[in-house]
Amino acid sequence: MTAAYTDIVDAARAFEAKGYNHDYHVTDRGLRDVTVGRDLHLGDVQIDARFRFDDGEYGDASNLYAISEATHGTKGLLIDAFDVFGADGPTALASHAPPAQLRQGADDVPMKYGMRKVGRSEFNVDPDRYVLRLDYPDFPECPFGESFSMLGFDTAEQTYVWLATAILRDDRLVRTPYRSAEIADNN
Repeated sequence: MTAAYTDIVDAARAFEAKGYNHDYHVTDRGLRDVTVGRDLHLGDVQIDARFRFDDGEYGDASNLYAISEATHGTKGLLIDAFDVFGADGPTALASHAPPAQLRQGADDVPMKYGMRKVGRSEFNVDPDRYVLRLDYPDFPECPFGESFSMLGFDTAEQTYVWLATAILRDDRLVRTPYRSAEIADNN
């Protein structure tokens, strides 16, 4: 299967139109169909297609797996937006995957999911400028119809940004969980 998708959102929409309407997540026990709340065994699934969207210059990538599950007759998508598995993935899922079918080069405008993208070189200039916000209620809308659980924040511009995967692993990145208004001030 050869296709030229512009980004992971475009590819996901195309596969949803082909009936890949279940949402799969990797768990410590294997694969979970979160659409119906059922655990699947990796031996029961077939990866029909895999697409890797790589931004090269920014050291960031995302993977999309189109998966069929014959036992229950379902088809769905596994989206690895943070490239947790990497190009060859450390999980057993990688052994089921065909080679990635698409590599996407860096765009003229460093954007991802409608947010400015920050690469390692920009982060290294002023690492204190960026924080990783966790579970904030004002996150922008996720293009996958879900919600973000974490996003980068540029404290100088006061805007959300997409941080390259390498930055998420950097010890200098400060993580700031959301504190609800119900938590009392000490002032």
